[in-house]
Amino acid sequence: MHQSAWQGELTKVGVVTTLGLAAGWTIDQPLYGLLAGLIVAQIISIRTMDALFRWSYRQGPAPQDSGLIGYSVDKLIRREKHLKSKLAQQAKQLRRYNQGIESLHDGVVIIDKEGYITNFNGAAAQLLSLRKEDMGQHIKNLIRTPTFIKYFDKGKYKDSLQFDTNHVKQLSLQVQITQFGIDQKVMLIRDVTERKRVETMRQNFIADVSHELRTPLTVINGYLEMLTDMELPGSLNKAVGQMNSQGQRMKSLVNDLIQLSKLESAHSERSGEDINLLSLGHSVVDQLQEYGEADIVYQCDDEIHITGFSDELSSVLSNLITNAVKYGDGSDVHFAIARQDNGAVKVSVRDGGQGIPPEHIARLTERFYRVDDSRESTVGGSGLGLAIVKHALEHHDTVLDIESVLGKGSTFSFVIPKERVIG
Repeated sequence: MHQSAWQGELTKVGVVTTLGLAAGWTIDQPLYGLLAGLIVAQIISIRTMDALFRWSYRQGPAPQDSGLIGYSVDKLIRREKHLKSKLAQQAKQLRRYNQGIESLHDGVVIIDKEGYITNFNGAAAQLLSLRKEDMGQHIKNLIRTPTFIKYFDKGKYKDSLQFDTNHVKQLSLQVQITQFGIDQKVMLIRDVTERKRVETMRQNFIADVSHELRTPLTVINGYLEMLTDMELPGSLNKAVGQMNSQGQRMKSLVNDLIQLSKLESAHSERSGEDINLLSLGHSVVDQLQEYGEADIVYQCDDEIHITGFSDELSSVLSNLITNAVKYGDGSDVHFAIARQDNGAVKVSVRDGGQGIPPEHIARLTERFYRVDDSRESTVGGSGLGLAIVKHALEHHDTVLDIESVLGKGSTFSFVIPKERVIG
């Protein structure tokens, strides 16, 4: 078609110049006739280009031309129709996209890479008390909760954040930020007020019941200990011994429930204290050295100071070492604290026991989860130790890592981030 446009253009010029030349021959002035024909052809081209210019600004109809300009106009009209069709499809998709966002019960806020709001749905407006004029505002200007600002500035959004807000009424919100495209982020906001209320009721119930059980258990265990010191018939002596053992186990369970409840309700923004890990490790090892037959081999090269909560870390180390002694089948327990090349600190407890089947590892930190009930009845324990460890480590910005090989033992470790290391 491009070739035919050139042919049409040349034909148009040729016809005009030929007519001019013919007119010039009739008056014996062919050169003037040819020149006049070329001038007329140029004028026609200029008029056609003027019509094209006016049409491009929608000030006139499209020029009718069989040459290059006509060909160009035809191509432009086709492209315009194609673009209009694509724009209509995109507008339709955008409307469906906005309708989909608006239909969500969860809030959706779209922000650019700098954190400025580009769009939000009605649920987000209700949960965060946003208005239309808030479009273009920085998200931290509208959500000023310190925990959210710290979470947003950190830039690592693998985990969600839960915080309380009081814009219009007291709400508990859960926020999850994910990358969207190249330079945008999507912030999903969910109202978890009811879920938090139920969870708080559960925690309070467990804490209240545990506290209420403490007093009668203390009385029962006191009388049982008194009976064990008395001369009793053989059958009664055995029964009293079993009751005393189960009473102590129940006391341990109640204490663990109370501790777990405290950990779950502890405020995440508490200010920590300076902890000397070398001294803390020695203190825990001294307390547990006589716990079982296994030897505890402790290694910490130098004094390491971190910011944290000594009672919680002491509970973590105590639970991990106690488990290693109980399930290590008499093997040495290796307890180590060491600095990492990146400035973090790794704490590990390793035993040489039977190991843990792989299918159980992911669930070990669940409350009351047991790998082998028959074995648990012989080694004792409340089944809450690793759940306590999990929650205590969350308060230190770390998680428990478990490695185990059947027949070769297990290693429980966690890494304290360098942000908490102060010396």
